[in-house]
Amino acid sequence: MKTTQTAADLAREKLDAMLTAGVIAPGDKLPAERPLTEQLGVNRMSLRQALLSLENDGKIFRKNRSGWFAALPVFNYNPKSPASFNQAAKAQGRVPSWEYTDKLTVTDAPAEITGKFGLAAGDAVYLITGWGALDGHKVFWHQTYINPAAGPDFTAKLDNHSFAAIWEEKYNITTTTAGLAFKPARMPETASKAIGCTANSPGIRVEKYRCDAEHNIVQIDIEYWRFESVYFFVEL
Repeated sequence: MKTTQTAADLAREKLDAMLTAGVIAPGDKLPAERPLTEQLGVNRMSLRQALLSLENDGKIFRKNRSGWFAALPVFNYNPKSPASFNQAAKAQGRVPSWEYTDKLTVTDAPAEITGKFGLAAGDAVYLITGWGALDGHKVFWHQTYINPAAGPDFTAKLDNHSFAAIWEEKYNITTTTAGLAFKPARMPETASKAIGCTANSPGIRVEKYRCDAEHNIVQIDIEYWRFESVYFFVEL
């Protein structure tokens, strides 16, 4: 018995074929809804169903108030590797960029953060927030906590350098990953605004613990990645 394809299914197939053939190149913006419905011969509701299906498969993504775009090549990332985001991106022929939006000293960090540092609740830690991009497209937002006992004046020395570079050059510490946690998540509002995606977009939450040679945790990263932008793997 044949299954009848819906208008949304047919629209999805046509759009997928256009993406595969490069008619819409990676990073390109899709046409607006009206011309796209006319081109595909469907109504707006069927088109939106097709777009959501392609988004779920990581083939397109939305930018807040800017429309739909063809997904860029997936970034293969091993967060357990000693290579920084900058190094890993360049090794894959990508152009990385980033910006730190806040460099703060806080006394209200969650107790689980201060506890990992061996500090008491209410002790001061450094909190650095920012975003990372590939080929000019923002793909993740992060909150990074630094243990000031291990890296005094870290925020003053950071400028726009990578964390790994500052640890090595200013403190003679080569960090390694002591723990990792991954889970699917909806983008929190702060992350959505920072990287330009719509509120509650699907993402991947990554929590990383970085330690020194004596296995003291010196840095904790909490990252939210666009789910279509990255393929995480860990080599054991």
